[in-house]
Amino acid sequence: MTKKLLFFIADGFQALDLFGPLDAFMETNDIVPQAYYSQLMSLSAGAVKTAYGQSVNVELGLADVIEFDDLIICGGTGMRQLRLSAQQGAQLKQLADRAQRVISICTGAFILPQIYPQQALTLTTHWRHCQQLAQQAGHCQVKLDPLFINDGKVWSSAGVLSGVDLALALIGADYGNAIAAKVAKELVVYLQRGGQQTQYSDLLALQNGESLRLSALLEWLPSQLQQAITVEQMADKACVSTRQLTRLFKLHLGSTPSLYVRKLRLERARDLLSQAQADLANVASQVGFTHYDSFRRAFNSYFGVSPLIFMQHQARS
Repeated sequence: MTKKLLFFIADGFQALDLFGPLDAFMETNDIVPQAYYSQLMSLSAGAVKTAYGQSVNVELGLADVIEFDDLIICGGTGMRQLRLSAQQGAQLKQLADRAQRVISICTGAFILPQIYPQQALTLTTHWRHCQQLAQQAGHCQVKLDPLFINDGKVWSSAGVLSGVDLALALIGADYGNAIAAKVAKELVVYLQRGGQQTQYSDLLALQNGESLRLSALLEWLPSQLQQAITVEQMADKACVSTRQLTRLFKLHLGSTPSLYVRKLRLERARDLLSQAQADLANVASQVGFTHYDSFRRAFNSYFGVSPLIFMQHQARS
């Protein structure tokens, strides 16, 4: 059965917040015929400008009678600053009440408290705007770190490209993780990122001064996780002594080099176990563990759940 998607945008919306998730959903149709159908809606029908001034023609306005399943609210500077009139808020609330899922992309989350002024939601948005959202929506809990959050039928995602991660998660919920994995491959997304992952990576945190000396190493490490990695190899890659490497890691990443590599291995394992038909022993091998039992103990210690239980939970969700 076709899922009908209704994307809500207004002047100043972020183009990628619309077209990133939209493309993920539409790519699904090549694998599952007629999986999704999409329409665009704004405050009123007509031309709507992106944050950079390009125009998109929108066929529907708030007053139109619309059949749909999911309401998707895109972000952007204009969306973050949009203040709905009482009538507009009531119209959008009626649509939200009819929706099976209400989904915000990036700063589209700023619309949600206007739709639900009395509902204590748990939300996320782009890390730069989390504080502002928390101040404007005192009745909601705003989380800085996650890529996306599900609170009942309301979903919210972090900055820009995390909308694609959320779309893939929803495709997985609708048609299974195997289909979502095929869509991710078509989009050349290396791995589907789970909502619990943080919005910004360690590489983004290392953008000044001495910390930049670790950048090449951190770019190299994810490609080496199947291999044994020594501190000496890491120091050579970073062109520093092992002692200096340990100091830099503790200063900028709050970890020793060895513990950081273990974190990378286990977080990669979590992502692999989220894929359809994952093989536990094969996943352990792919992230550099020679024995499954040592992998199981390390995974359980880090995530508080065994790899098998985690994989079974992912398959049910």
